[in-house]
Amino acid sequence: MDYITLRRRKHRKRAGQGSVSVAESERIGQLKEKVALVTGGTGGIGKEIARGLAQACGKLIIVGRDAEKGAQAEREIRASSKDCDVRFVRADLSLMWEARRVSEEVANHCSALHYLVHSAGFVRGRRVVTAEALESNFATNYLSRFAVTGRLLPTLQAAGRPGHSARVLFISHPGFDGKIHYDDVNLTTNFSTIRAFRQFHYANDVFAVELARRLSAPAGRPPVTISCLHPGPTKTDIDRDMPLWMKLMVRSVIHPLVSHAPSVPATTALKLLLADEYEGDSGALFSLVGKFKRVPVALSVKSPAEGERLWTFSEALVRSALAAPILSAETFGEAISQLKSAHSR
Repeated sequence: MDYITLRRRKHRKRAGQGSVSVAESERIGQLKEKVALVTGGTGGIGKEIARGLAQACGKLIIVGRDAEKGAQAEREIRASSKDCDVRFVRADLSLMWEARRVSEEVANHCSALHYLVHSAGFVRGRRVVTAEALESNFATNYLSRFAVTGRLLPTLQAAGRPGHSARVLFISHPGFDGKIHYDDVNLTTNFSTIRAFRQFHYANDVFAVELARRLSAPAGRPPVTISCLHPGPTKTDIDRDMPLWMKLMVRSVIHPLVSHAPSVPATTALKLLLADEYEGDSGALFSLVGKFKRVPVALSVKSPAEGERLWTFSEALVRSALAAPILSAETFGEAISQLKSAHSR
């Protein structure tokens, strides 16, 4: 049974014992004032999280690359929710200017953002450089998350209040042993899917912990709670761009034997986003590989020096990506050709 259903049954039980209290009515009204943003909300885990948040919010924004999938997801989620205003925004989050456009649009139309879920991502089995001169795995799975979160931080802080913080959730692989190649973040030499995978997942861990540190409130709970969730093996289309050997292994071995439906990690994600027990538990890493558990934070991940280095490095990368022009005509044309080829596969 999903987390939202459990909450509904609890509320119905209370209502059956008598009239709904003033406090309960106010709580329901407050839920309808809440706003959520889910990247990757048009399919897989992100779509199921968005579906659940639509039951707990008055406004939901889902972001995705595919216009047709996005329109369909918008219709489905709107139909399954009663009063939520659901809106799809199309964006390719491998591009920082697209990440900035989406976050600017949200910030301009929403004075407060209560839930931010980063679920957009892929695993690309070959090196593709974006039009902004960034390796596409790193750009999509980490740097766009940094860019969106940074721009929306004031909006998140505006939503948080004592005992009711705004929440940010990263769908990633916390605890995965990795390394950030600061001297060659685009992996121009010795590219491999595994190296790219380790780099962007490790970056998500470091960013989440550093963000939690910067938002910590010594005198009380933070205004924004940051969490990371490893969804475990899940039956989604994330294997679409994987190298052939990895795709075959996932589809013929992992999915049939151990993978669960997207609704499983989505239920856990909704608990991290909505449950009181995780209020203020910021910078925590969790995993659904096997049983749900907390993941120990590695010393390198919680190092203030590493967090500061990645933050400064990421700011510089975003600034460079947003600057124009940053590519020669020849290189720009090559990058566009690579992107078109990758998107057509």
